Amino acid sequence: MSALRAGKAPRKWRRRFGGFDVFVTVFCLLFALVCFFPLWYVFVVSIMPYSEFVQHPLAIFPTSGIDLQYYRAIFSNASIWNAIFYSVVKTGLATGLSVIITAAMAYGVSKRHIPGMQVVNVMTIVTMYFGGGLIPVYLLYRDLGLLRSFWAMVLPFSLNVGYYIIMRNYFLHELSSELEEAAHLDGANPIQAFFRVVLPTSAPMIAAVTLFIAVAMWNDWYSFHTYVNVPAIRPLANTLREILTKNNLVNSISNEAQALLGFKPPPVALRMATVIVATTPILIVYPFLQKYFAKGLMLGAVKG
Repeated sequence: MSALRAGKAPRKWRRRFGGFDVFVTVFCLLFALVCFFPLWYVFVVSIMPYSEFVQHPLAIFPTSGIDLQYYRAIFSNASIWNAIFYSVVKTGLATGLSVIITAAMAYGVSKRHIPGMQVVNVMTIVTMYFGGGLIPVYLLYRDLGLLRSFWAMVLPFSLNVGYYIIMRNYFLHELSSELEEAAHLDGANPIQAFFRVVLPTSAPMIAAVTLFIAVAMWNDWYSFHTYVNVPAIRPLANTLREILTKNNLVNSISNEAQALLGFKPPPVALRMATVIVATTPILIVYPFLQKYFAKGLMLGAVKG
């Protein structure tokens, strides 16, 4: 009080940078390095001349120049382009369908005044904890005509229960009812209000969920391996798995590169370059949506 009376601002309390803060900082830096180093090593090997790799297999920087011949070999192969095409189409369709259907389902269930919505909510959440098992699902796909079909990698992911809960909580607790009422007063029906008001005002949460679903769809190899297994529509994740675990495809790419480009790249270099090719699209998209992560997920996760 005396300081205030004298016209002096009170001294703000400041927390000193102590030993625990040093430990946390060092730990986070080391953990980030451990996470980043494998990807960096793969990238270095993919651009390092093979002669240098033989002499220095653990080098973390190329010292004799950069060699992009392994990427030339990969992109000269038709099966790689085919895999990239189906990965992009599968990821785009599955992500868009999943976001729209999951958001619409969550928005509908958030309207608790509609009879039966609580029952629908419970029935939906139960599927997250209990499933029929692999054989019943396989038989269901067979009866629906999805086996050995491209749609077996798209349609089963239309409703994501985990993100449905996040969206439902957001629509239930964070969405402004005044905006919906204003849209209805302007003559918008519920569908128009959903697409023109609800989704635009939920952009941070929608953006975060969209990226997480897109990453899952891009990396999904299980659905093709279990239900499709048709080489003509094999996505990039399964192509990468074939290259990393088997020699047939990597030898085919190497022989084709020798015939078209005049050199035969070693399998280890082709594997490293393929990993970078499969990872790059996510690394490019991630920074543009990173600002929405914390805000978008916390809005729908802290309540309910």
